[in-house]
Amino acid sequence: MRKSLCAVMVVLALTACGRKEEAAPMLAAAPAPEMKRGAVLTETDKAMAPAAMEAVADAQPRHIELRHNVTLEVPADKLEAVWRERLEACRLPACEVVSAGIENQNGDMGGANLSLRIVSAQAGMLLDTLRGLGKLAQHQMSQTDRTNEVVDIQARLANQKTLRDRLRTLVASRNVAKVSELLEVERELARVQGEIDSAEGQMRATLAVTEKISFDINFRAPASFSRPGSWEPLREAWQNMGRTFAASLAGLMYFLAGGLPWFVVGGGVIWALRRLWRKLRARRENKAA
Repeated sequence: MRKSLCAVMVVLALTACGRKEEAAPMLAAAPAPEMKRGAVLTETDKAMAPAAMEAVADAQPRHIELRHNVTLEVPADKLEAVWRERLEACRLPACEVVSAGIENQNGDMGGANLSLRIVSAQAGMLLDTLRGLGKLAQHQMSQTDRTNEVVDIQARLANQKTLRDRLRTLVASRNVAKVSELLEVERELARVQGEIDSAEGQMRATLAVTEKISFDINFRAPASFSRPGSWEPLREAWQNMGRTFAASLAGLMYFLAGGLPWFVVGGGVIWALRRLWRKLRARRENKAA
């Protein structure tokens, strides 16, 4: 198999050389005015190159991932209804729900969140709808250019598909003499097909985040002194006051129970040392007298 591949490469190289040799006499036979005219055109092309490159760059489709982070303040008694309304209003294929959640804290609405992907044509309409539902406390927009990522995946896909077609042609042509070589080609074909499937999955995932606009919406109730549940911490503190006192007293009892034996031992050692010190001091005074 390797010999046949080498032979094909040699034939291609010789063909390219023959084309170069054929092109050389044609260039040599060209008249001098044409060469001069060609030089003038080359300078013109050089002058027009930047504009041409800009036109090509503009023609290249861009793949931009857009993301909006929105914080919406809604009255506490309407928060769940507004969140559920937006959740149910999202329908495929124009809109898809990525994640959704709501949190309740002892009867007080803690908050809710909703992550969506929506087509660009409805993004402005969604923002207007959110402004009508409550106060838009925060709105941040970010974008990530994934064009290079898409181009890289497309290039890898093109190369892998070309290799796959060559391997299929090699298997179909029956030019593989040994069974071991045939099995090696089939294993390589399976590996290449796996890489193609993986690259196509990456392409679908990348296009999914660039073809639609992502919205991360956080719902919260406005801060208010009379908001339901504002006094909840004081109520919990009053209810837990007895338990907190009992826990503190229990800690003191643990401390005394754990330290009392050491207090007795330490007091005995100190008493013995003081007694010994008095005896020694009395002997010194008697000797001095």
